[in-house]
Amino acid sequence: MDSRLETMCGPVLAALLEGMPVGAVVLSSDGSVLALNPAFMAVTGLQHDVLDLRTAADLEAAVELRDLAGAPMPDGASPLAIALAGGRLDAVPMLVRAVGDGGARPVTCSVVPIGGPDAVVGALLLLAEPAGKAPEQAALEESQAALRVLVADRERVQAEERRRIARDLHDDLQQSLAALNMRLGMAEDVLDSDPAEARQWLEESQRNVMDASKATRRIIEDLRPQGLYHRALVGALGDLVSGFTDRTGVKCEFDPVPADMPEPPEEVADCLYRIAQESLTNIAKHADATQVSMHLVRSDDGAMQLRVVDDGRGLDVPTARYQSGAYGLMGMAERVRALNGEMRISGQPGRGTTIEADIPPAPRPPTGRG
Repeated sequence: MDSRLETMCGPVLAALLEGMPVGAVVLSSDGSVLALNPAFMAVTGLQHDVLDLRTAADLEAAVELRDLAGAPMPDGASPLAIALAGGRLDAVPMLVRAVGDGGARPVTCSVVPIGGPDAVVGALLLLAEPAGKAPEQAALEESQAALRVLVADRERVQAEERRRIARDLHDDLQQSLAALNMRLGMAEDVLDSDPAEARQWLEESQRNVMDASKATRRIIEDLRPQGLYHRALVGALGDLVSGFTDRTGVKCEFDPVPADMPEPPEEVADCLYRIAQESLTNIAKHADATQVSMHLVRSDDGAMQLRVVDDGRGLDVPTARYQSGAYGLMGMAERVRALNGEMRISGQPGRGTTIEADIPPAPRPPTGRG
């Protein structure tokens, strides 16, 4: 940390920041957070009792600053990146929200370098809410901001899913069909001169057809879980658990569920199935777990909770969205949010991970008067 800037951030500056109505953060050029005022916590929606913000990386993992369309800033164009590079912003309209929060609100963001042109030692980042708004207007704008963020996130998740499906079509289905076409051509070439060799090529062609069929079923399964077509949610989850253990050799327990548990609405069943599916996929790929458990609970009012726990490597939760599989986590969160639910991820490196999805009861249709 630059000693000149550290000296500047003494009691006087701390007192000034404390009383400012504008959210403010003082950063050193090495990325340390030197001061942060209560207004910053308020405007971003951060909770004082759960966060220890010491570095710019901590801030970036806890707070999202997006453009007015709700999309994330490109690499290097975020206010924090600009601040650390010694750049400047002058009251640029943006949206802000705490990571994992379904809300968002419009702000203007400013970045002011600290120091001279040849000796920038830090930056002051300011977030100001629009002034003079009636409470109803402010609430409406926050609702619209949250909607734009939700739409932007959903579009990103859908775009990633489309890219993944395109890769699957190319890597599996297209290659199987290309091999099939080649082997059928070879069989045709030798059909008259060497029927035995032609038969061998046809047998290999049959294997290509089987591979293509398996790839097609898997891609269809990714688009719409077939298990839910043929089984209720509990049975489909049980099949997932059994298949996971068969494939990985990792013990996975599924807590017994009452036999008379009512089946949730289709969109809820689909969401919970996808959460379980993605969770088990991430565990198989990244967790190096030895034991997994899955719990499904339905309350009397119809609310549902799914919890998946593993004893693997564990996620560094504050930075999980930057790690491999982040789009899967984002997709799970957006599925839950679309049903007005909440998803929580907890864990520590080396201590496993817990994923919980809570879905509230579906609203009842209005009843007629009579």
